[in-house]
Amino acid sequence: MERLDMKRESTVRWENSFGASEPETKTMKITAWACTDRQRGGFEVYDIESDGEDYYGEGGMWFGDDGFIYDYDGVFSIDRDILCWLDDLGMIGSDGWFRDEVNKIKKEE
Repeated sequence: MERLDMKRESTVRWENSFGASEPETKTMKITAWACTDRQRGGFEVYDIESDGEDYYGEGGMWFGDDGFIYDYDGVFSIDRDILCWLDDLGMIGSDGWFRDEVNKIKKEE
């Protein structure tokens, strides 16, 4: 099983069909785990300042027989550091939505 455990300063805000809150900077805790043998993993992202009371997200990840992620659920958009971590581990295929997202991230850097 592979694990990610990191912190990052991020600009965050709540957003829904009723509008959006003002952006603010928070220290986010990002954890993820992936087990291709069991073809699943998960992640959790939350702000350290409120211990997740203000900003919190979690979800699951699913991997195919080839070891590549093919789906996730739980949040609108999977965190960019999780995608890069999965790519570094060789868990993102050479094409498809996940590869496109990683390529966008790398182009921005």
